[in-house]
Amino acid sequence: LETAPSLQQIVAVLGDSAMAKHVGRRGGSFAIPRKTVHKQQQRRPGGSAAAPKTASKPAEPAPPPAAVAPKPTGPSKKEQKRMRLRQYLIKSGKIEESTAELEELTKAEAPVVLAIRNCQDEAELRSKFRSQGTAGHDAKYFSASKYSFRFVMAKDGTPVAQIIDKTL
Repeated sequence: LETAPSLQQIVAVLGDSAMAKHVGRRGGSFAIPRKTVHKQQQRRPGGSAAAPKTASKPAEPAPPPAAVAPKPTGPSKKEQKRMRLRQYLIKSGKIEESTAELEELTKAEAPVVLAIRNCQDEAELRSKFRSQGTAGHDAKYFSASKYSFRFVMAKDGTPVAQIIDKTL
């Protein structure tokens, strides 16, 4: 069997740098030596460290600015994905299509307690509330069976989320 080398043997092989030099505030028995990196300064024959040479050539003119790419027209990839999801939700019956105007759908009249525009599913609805609707005053809309959600598409194509009080 081989025995583990003692601390004295390690110090003899590695030298004094293997010993812990910095003990913590509480006097712990283990500390890692600090790694210090010394930057070597370039010395000139003149004696002192000097700044890098300045270019003796005349300054080159700056290259002309790159041509600005034209902005793509139409919806972005994220908007396209959201529109595809909206079409799927309409086909599956999760969003009702309506002939009502946006202002009419966002009014908070009984039984609608709260209406949020541009919100097409519960994930987006939760993101509008503090802590995803799990904390604060508005958590009741998600935890109480008294409330339900209705997602409606306005006449102009804007989705509206309505929180409905079932008891009214």
